[in-house]
Amino acid sequence: MILTQIINDAIRYNANDIHLQFNMIGNDIKDIRIYFRVKKQILPYNYHEDSKVMSQVVFEAIEGLCDTLQNEQSCSVYIGDVRCRISKFEAINGICYAIRVYNNQIPTLESIYAPSAIAELCENTSGLILVCGTTGAGKSTTLAAMIHYINTHARKHILTLEDPIEYIHKNNKSLISQREIGIHSNNFETSLIASLREDPDVILIGEILNAKVLELAIVHALSGHLVLASFHAHNCMDAITRMIGMRQRDINIHANLSACLRGIVTQGLYEDGERLMADFEILLATAAVSALIKDDKIWQLDSQISMGKSIGMQHFSKI
Repeated sequence: MILTQIINDAIRYNANDIHLQFNMIGNDIKDIRIYFRVKKQILPYNYHEDSKVMSQVVFEAIEGLCDTLQNEQSCSVYIGDVRCRISKFEAINGICYAIRVYNNQIPTLESIYAPSAIAELCENTSGLILVCGTTGAGKSTTLAAMIHYINTHARKHILTLEDPIEYIHKNNKSLISQREIGIHSNNFETSLIASLREDPDVILIGEILNAKVLELAIVHALSGHLVLASFHAHNCMDAITRMIGMRQRDINIHANLSACLRGIVTQGLYEDGERLMADFEILLATAAVSALIKDDKIWQLDSQISMGKSIGMQHFSKI
């Protein structure tokens, strides 16, 4: 199957994303353009088959996998034995598909060269831990490695709320319940409210998107759950500033955040030969850090990272 070959070639080239661009006149397919995203760059995929034949075969294959998919919708499917997320959208020349190729191998903290402080954060039984970075920085991979660590070290009920589910975990010492937004629940807000009746010890929030999700994350963390969440921020200070900005009308945001926060991991990727590696900045919620957050002295947190190297705090070293 040609589509399976494309997926296998993407894996061979370490491509995380595949783009299929069908050039069409009406319903007639003229040709196809295929691109791989490799180390943040979009590169053309060269094939030897006749373009017209290739485009028709690939189009029929992908439509067969997700025939009910409408414009600007996505779904998770298996292509061969590889799990993928297919997103469909229309452009000026025709129909396009963006395919995210998921790694079937669950990452470990060792495999991503995570500092030991991240494993120590996972030993917490309650509170809020954030994994931050820009889009494509590897936040989901780090969170999956953290879930794997808890799963192999503790007997917990881990509830994940994801959009989409990227890594499928199997029960080890822990019981894992994975829920995908749009399939198993309408949104993060209703999932988090319902989770209080689902007896979780650990809750993974795929992304803190708005003030309501942040409020619920803090409420859950303060009520005795360990909450792991991804958040868009450039560094640890930026993460604190953005969270306070999201809840600026909440007079208790500084006190609540200082009480529940356990640590912030911010990451970015850099090239190391043929691989993309993660570089980490880590802020741990010591008594001094919590006091600065409570007193709204966020600008002093950077110096706390410098002074906290002996206990696992660190600035970026590669990016």
